[in-house]
Amino acid sequence: MLEETVSPDASEDETRDVRGLLLRYPGVARARVDRGADGRLRARVQGWDHPEDLSPAGPLSELTEINPHETRFLYDEIFAAESYLQGGITLREDAVVFDVGANIGMFSLFVGARCPSATVFAFEPVPDVFEALSRNVERHGVRARLLPFGLSDREQEITFNFYPGISIMSCRSDYADLDNEVDLIEQYVENARAAGASGREEHLARVQALVAEDFELSERRCALRSLSAVIEETGVPRIDLLKIDVQRAELDVLHGVDERHWPLVQQISMEVHDEKGTPTEGRVAVVRELLTANGFLTTVAEEDLLRGTGRYAVQAVRPEYADDPRPVTAAVGNARPLEARALAAWLAERLPAARLPQEVTVVDELPAAH
Repeated sequence: MLEETVSPDASEDETRDVRGLLLRYPGVARARVDRGADGRLRARVQGWDHPEDLSPAGPLSELTEINPHETRFLYDEIFAAESYLQGGITLREDAVVFDVGANIGMFSLFVGARCPSATVFAFEPVPDVFEALSRNVERHGVRARLLPFGLSDREQEITFNFYPGISIMSCRSDYADLDNEVDLIEQYVENARAAGASGREEHLARVQALVAEDFELSERRCALRSLSAVIEETGVPRIDLLKIDVQRAELDVLHGVDERHWPLVQQISMEVHDEKGTPTEGRVAVVRELLTANGFLTTVAEEDLLRGTGRYAVQAVRPEYADDPRPVTAAVGNARPLEARALAAWLAERLPAARLPQEVTVVDELPAAH
């Protein structure tokens, strides 16, 4: 009788497939799958809940990114501070989320981790950034439709300023304000140091170094469409959450909603620029008036790390949304840590017994693979 053997390539394929499946479990940031001396698989997983760990063993170390310093900034804002869930914003079961200004996908990953039944429509017009978004969302199995254009008040193609050194400030060329961006970076660093948070100094030094020389700038031609055109094309029955972060173009996005489509939008969480001495001065009041006229209750706040920068967080919720019968899966402070037993049971529903890891462990640190 011939003894059945497993080739090294087959073994590598198996561990890779199990690892890929683990990354699709809500809340898993990284995973390792190894085969022990007994031939059985063992899995280690790391969650998104280690905000101070910037080492190669940390949760951000395997993301496709443009720059590490802005990846950390996005993580602080979205995962650690839960900035887009402030002001009473929630994610309900089977939510439809529009992520406008998705960048590398940090908010889309957050939605996938906290509300896995949600469907995300992620908009990113800059091709260089869209590529990173695509890789991150695919890697983590987020239920998402990726759209390689931005939103505005009408369909058009325009020039964007793409800043490779800090892509989150990329914007329409006609809305660019480099002096303001320099002021923002300096104020952000000052606020972060004043807060005294540990583990940030190297990160802050790298961010501060951006203003020591001219920003590198490349131009990209990018497509824009109106939100109403997307609603018509996709046929979405509602938008549970419209998240907007588009570098001074936020009012254009709102102006792209036709009157007949406003009732479909249930919640909005957005960054609004209201910078003294610029064309955006007074915009918070304009946005608040528009949202109030369309039936929303609104709140306005300044995030601690962006205080004094002219960036405001505006959240808007329809009062009647509280009566939606679907259970809330994500709200401020209700995140749950990963549980190895639940993860093992989830794997058992998706893999044959012979391919199941013998052991699943949740770890705080996960060294890089060799």
